[in-house]
Amino acid sequence: MNGNSDLERVRRDIDRVDRAMLDLIAERLALSADVRRAKAGSRLWRPAREDGHVADLARMAQDTGTPPALISRIWAELMSASISVQGSTRIHVALEGDGRANLSLIRDRFGGSLPLLSYPTSSNALAAAYGEDEGIAVLPAPGGMTRWWTALAPGGAMPEMKIVAPLPRVDADDWPQAVAVAAIGLDMPVAKGGRILCAVRGDMTGTLRAESADLRLYEVAEAETVDMEDVIGYLPPPVSA
Repeated sequence: MNGNSDLERVRRDIDRVDRAMLDLIAERLALSADVRRAKAGSRLWRPAREDGHVADLARMAQDTGTPPALISRIWAELMSASISVQGSTRIHVALEGDGRANLSLIRDRFGGSLPLLSYPTSSNALAAAYGEDEGIAVLPAPGGMTRWWTALAPGGAMPEMKIVAPLPRVDADDWPQAVAVAAIGLDMPVAKGGRILCAVRGDMTGTLRAESADLRLYEVAEAETVDMEDVIGYLPPPVSA
């Protein structure tokens, strides 16, 4: 009997917490609508700010034993729902490379509320995102045979587009599997460990990540060492366990 009583008490406590969570989610969505009104005419998605916020939450949760990956997924869904309430953001994903794995990364990074459109090539996905006010392209990370990043370089077809987020967000390897690209300003550097991406003709101090003919993509750590006209992206540091 004591065991059953304890179980019922725990279930009641879970129900109480769930109801409180529902109230907080509703409050957050309402605040997101207020943000949309306040940011009329501005881009809604701020990936560096979002990743920094998730990293802060993960640090706050260290003593609770809550895994950073779970925090990232929960906030991906909350932010996805918030952005979908706020505007018309859509995700355009290239199926080049390991498309199935990239789709899983997209769900972990962006949640499930934003419309998702797929394309056979990176150039198709990039062009579709470029044609929308709030479009986001998810493409294979530069390197190897990928050449889409050259369109973002000075003199390229889409210099307004920038590489703005790595996928995955949590416990990433040395170089991401995929990246998000959008026509937004770069918030950099917002934290130690972020990576600035520069496209140059010739050599520069940094880590060479990709090259196409005489155009090279370098990763550098300090903004003071680069010409801002060469910067085509900024990757916030990954959220670490």
